[in-house]
This record gives sequence, C-alpha cells and structure tokens, in this order.
Amino acid sequence: MNDAARGIRGWGVGVVIALLAGCSNAGYRPTAPVAALASKDTGTPNREPSSRPGDGESAASPPQDRPAPESAGALSFASFFRRYRTWARKHVDALQGALGERAADPDRSSPRPAEDGPGAPADGKPKPLIAGAETDPGTLKRHFKSYGSLRAEESLEAFFKGRYNRSRARLPENIERWRSQPDIANPGPDLANFPNSAFTLPAGRAYVELSPFTYYGTALSSPAQYNAEFLLRYGLTDDIELRLFGNGVSWVGGSESSWGFAPLAFDTKINLWLEKSQYFLPAAALEAYVQTQWLGSAAFDSGTQPSVMLNFDQSLPLGIDLEYNLGATRIRDAEGDNVWEFSFQWALQRDFFDRDFALFIHGFLNAASLPRLPGSRTLLPSAEETQNAVGAGFLWTVNRRLAFYGQAAGGTTPSTPAVITMLGLAVSF
Repeated sequence: MNDAARGIRGWGVGVVIALLAGCSNAGYRPTAPVAALASKDTGTPNREPSSRPGDGESAASPPQDRPAPESAGALSFASFFRRYRTWARKHVDALQGALGERAADPDRSSPRPAEDGPGAPADGKPKPLIAGAETDPGTLKRHFKSYGSLRAEESLEAFFKGRYNRSRARLPENIERWRSQPDIANPGPDLANFPNSAFTLPAGRAYVELSPFTYYGTALSSPAQYNAEFLLRYGLTDDIELRLFGNGVSWVGGSESSWGFAPLAFDTKINLWLEKSQYFLPAAALEAYVQTQWLGSAAFDSGTQPSVMLNFDQSLPLGIDLEYNLGATRIRDAEGDNVWEFSFQWALQRDFFDRDFALFIHGFLNAASLPRLPGSRTLLPSAEETQNAVGAGFLWTVNRRLAFYGQAAGGTTPSTPAVITMLGLAVSF
C-alpha cells in the first residue's frame, strides 16, 4: 500500500486547495508580484494579451468544447480556481476509483488518473490548467501561498490605517519614513478628547493644538467658565516629548465674573513601549505635568499642582482604538487645601465613512488628563465631590498637516459641569 499512500498524499494537496477555491473572491485579480510568480513558475511570459486579431494564436485551433488556454500573467485567480476545482475533482474521483480497484486486485499496477476528456494524452498525465504550466502540488501551493500573503497584507493595511498605524510606524524598518514628513494623524491630537495617547512625536517634529472655543457649564461647586486652550508639543527624541499647556484667555462667571489668563503647565510624555497586539499588550507611556502660577490671573490661580499618569493605547477588533489613562492628580479644594485624588480618562474611537474621519466616545473620572477643568469654589460633602462626564466627538484629518476636532459631553454628578463643549484644530510641523 506504499504506492497508494504516496498517491493519496500527493493528491491531498489538490483536495485542500480545491476546497479553498470555493471560498475565493471571484472578482480578485493577481497583482504584479503574483503574476510575476506565476510566470516564473509556469515558464509563460507575463505580458498583456494582444489586442490585434491573430496575435499569439497557435497554428492548431483548440477544440471547440474547450476554452483556449490563457497565459499565466493574464489569468485571474478566480478563473484559475474554477479550472483547478474542475480538474482536481475529476482526477480525485478517478484516483479513488483506481485505488478501489487496486484494493480488490493487489497485483494491479499503481493507479493512474483518468484521462482528461477528449484529446487527453495517451500516457494519462493530467493536462495542465494553464498552457505550459506545471501541475505538481508544489507549484500550485506556491501560487496560493503568494495569493494568501497578499490578501493578509491587504487586511493588515486595512486594520493599521491612519491613527491605528502608530505602533508599526515606529518599527526599525519604518521609523525613518515616519520621521521624514509631518503627520497630524500619527500620533494625533491630544486635546481632541479627554485622555492622552501613549505615543510621542518623532524627534524634531512639533504640533500646535488650539481649542479656542471651550466651554464648561455650571456645576454645584463652580460657575461656568470659558477657555481658549492650547497645547504645544515637541519631539525631543522619538520617545520623549516636551509639552506646554494652558487654558489661555479665560472667563469665569458667577457673582464675581472676570476675564484673565490661566497659568501655564509644563508637561512631558515618555513612551515606554509600543503595542504588541499578538500578546494583547497595549502601548504605554508615562506622563507628568506641573501646573504653575506663571502668567496666571488671580481668578484662575490654583497654586502649583503636580500630576502623574500612565497612558495606554490598544487596538481592538472592528477597527476600534481604545485609549485610557489612570493616575493621581493634586488639586486645591474649596477650603484651600491641596488634596490628591485618583483620576481616570478613557476614549473609544473608530473611523467612519473615510479613513480620515473618526468618531469617538469618551469620559473622565475626577479630572481630565490635563488641568482643564474649573477649580472648585464651593465646599461640598465628600460624597458629592466626585466628578464624572461622558460625551462624544469627531476628529477630521484634512491632510498630513491639519486636523479639526470637536466634542460635547455632560456631567453625571452635581459637582461636574453640566455641559462641556469644545471645538479646535491641530497643525503638524
């Protein structure tokens, strides 16, 4: 039975490929690398079919009941699949019949595939699917392996696009290209939503993010406030980013309303590691800032307040990006005491309609990732001091240098501003 086993093993590859053929995309045509491989494996030149009548025609016309053979370069995979499926089924059936006869008659010689219809060779060898092509399983396997590799690469490109390409851009083979040109989508604006990303700018690159229309509604512990927020970012190295944040020109309402300028906050972000999706490990960064009293008007002076955060980014199925921060932030309460509190921010984002337009939902607990919220001015019971908000927004990447963003959120506790709205833009250099 050794000959039978070898026959089954040799034709087993054909059965598997024939099954795969039924799941193929009928509209897909091989790209240049696959066509080149096909022509290399089959010995058929990879060229476009002739547009002139009679070009490339052989002296003997093919039988009327069989289509003329196509060149390897012009043959689509859908056509290749259909031909191979018909060819494989016919010869597998013949092989099974021959093996049954051999089992009944052990003295019979090794099974031979049946002839492939009218005009088949007398020696019984299967006819090639393509003129001049080999039909051994190894050659066919290389064809389908190339096809599968290209489809897998296309799937990866579809998944790691735009904002979701941030970890791969920093790999050694891609990092020079990433550094060579500004890209507002990679890593993307941080002011667009409540959390900050785990990714930093490449060395020498800069972002200017402006949110000139930012409004915080009234809360039980604070009046309404308007800010013209800004964030300046500079890549010191590929993994270290220097940042300067401020609420800019501000207005606070209430019984003692006033205009002024909010103090500056010095910030730094250090990328710790990139995302390793095969281990479900998110990208991570350490971010720390110090809110100072520099240039701040008295109405907006909350003292010198530090904060430290861990930032995470993770790619989820369906093209969703999860971004979340957790850490500790010190604030000044209504009694004037400095207190530390746990803070958490999150966002889920996905592209819609076009890879340059994304929608997100986001929220925070106790504080945003930057000192953006109005300070508490009214003493509240500790049970009512928790701040929490949930909202939604958009991010539109116009080109590699410019992006617009906006969001609207609402507070879910009495001490949280009832409405939080923002509209801004970001520019890359």
